[in-house]
Amino acid sequence: MKKTKILFVIWAIIVVIIIVLLTVMGFVLDNRYEKYRNLEEKLEISAKKYAEDNVLLDEDDGEYIVTSLELIKAGYLDNLEIDDNVCTGYVVIQNDGAYQYEAYISCKQYTTKNYEDKK
Repeated sequence: MKKTKILFVIWAIIVVIIIVLLTVMGFVLDNRYEKYRNLEEKLEISAKKYAEDNVLLDEDDGEYIVTSLELIKAGYLDNLEIDDNVCTGYVVIQNDGAYQYEAYISCKQYTTKNYEDKK
């Protein structure tokens, strides 16, 4: 009976340690990619302004892709870089009754999920 209780306590401690370690790792990874998510948001905001100013939003149902290079050339985006790492990107603008914007970036250490799908 005493051995069973000791084994139960040991396993409970191991489980708690694993949960704590996984939680800490999750927070570390989330913070690591935060700057890239901010860059995606910056790209998306620039694309919204570009689309509104260039009457892209009057088109009927469909999809339009605007690249980071287009946004930089038009003056809607100053650069697309993080920590001296120049990234490339684009925004997919979809009109399904309501306009939706989805930004995708590709950097040395980070690429948005499904980046190659719409490119």
